[in-house]
Amino acid sequence: MSDATTREICVDNLDDPRLRPYRNLRERTLRGESIFVAEGALVVERLLRSRFGVESILTTRKETGLGDCLSLVPADVPIYRVDERAAANELVGFEFHQGILAVGKRAPIPTFLEGLDAAFGGEPGKNGEKTTFGEAAQVGETGSGTRFLSRRGGAFVVLPDATKPDNLGLAFRCAAALGAEAVVLGERCCDPFSRRALRVSMGGVLQTPIFRAENLLDEIAEARRRRDVRFFATVLNDEAASLPEIDAWPERTAFVFGNEYSGLSPEFVAACDRSVMIPMRPDVDSLNLGVSVGVFLYEFNRARSRRTANG
Repeated sequence: MSDATTREICVDNLDDPRLRPYRNLRERTLRGESIFVAEGALVVERLLRSRFGVESILTTRKETGLGDCLSLVPADVPIYRVDERAAANELVGFEFHQGILAVGKRAPIPTFLEGLDAAFGGEPGKNGEKTTFGEAAQVGETGSGTRFLSRRGGAFVVLPDATKPDNLGLAFRCAAALGAEAVVLGERCCDPFSRRALRVSMGGVLQTPIFRAENLLDEIAEARRRRDVRFFATVLNDEAASLPEIDAWPERTAFVFGNEYSGLSPEFVAACDRSVMIPMRPDVDSLNLGVSVGVFLYEFNRARSRRTANG
């Protein structure tokens, strides 16, 4: 790290090619590109502290209150400043009120089974060492983000079809806060690295291991067979067990959540070991996806803590 103020680059021409990654962000999804854009001091700070690389920073010359962001920028990462916020708005294509943007580098996302192989010791690391469940593991080049596992040993959050960035972002925020082992995305999920998902997650996307299934139903079946992962369908029906009444969870637990509009499809319910519900008033038929993720992880952690305290 170095003094950011000594290496800031003032850019007066908005057509400067160095600003191309920030241009017209409202009109670009960035899905399929090799980059993503983090917005706001908190999310940028979490990007700078994360396993993801950073290409550049953009802010305004008059901007203040950026906290530790600029002091965390690596010495080889340029910091571009434009003269006024109005000019920044013209560049990015929306109201630039967060004060700072950063371009992050996407990394390959492993499949669910690749992540499980790394987590459960099924695959040697770069130097031949084995990784084990509950330990930090990052198989591949340092900083690539491939097969990154946490130290937390929490439950997996499985999302077959979270298609709204706000809902996905809130799910990641809860997963990060409550120590989920990883978030597993199905084929129909939206991009977790969209600006909106990143912003709503408050950087949780950058803090939580991510797996993306190529065929989620097949990978659930393989995870049950090969890795003894137990899957719980989160539903709301009379046959499901009540969440607060479960006081012991399997060592390898995964919660599968449907979307708020159609819930969890019958094929995914059938693929799970058991159905569990949050007890609710009968005249309310659903909770926000992120809220549901938070409730399940909280109860999972609470049951684990009680069991540990009781020996």
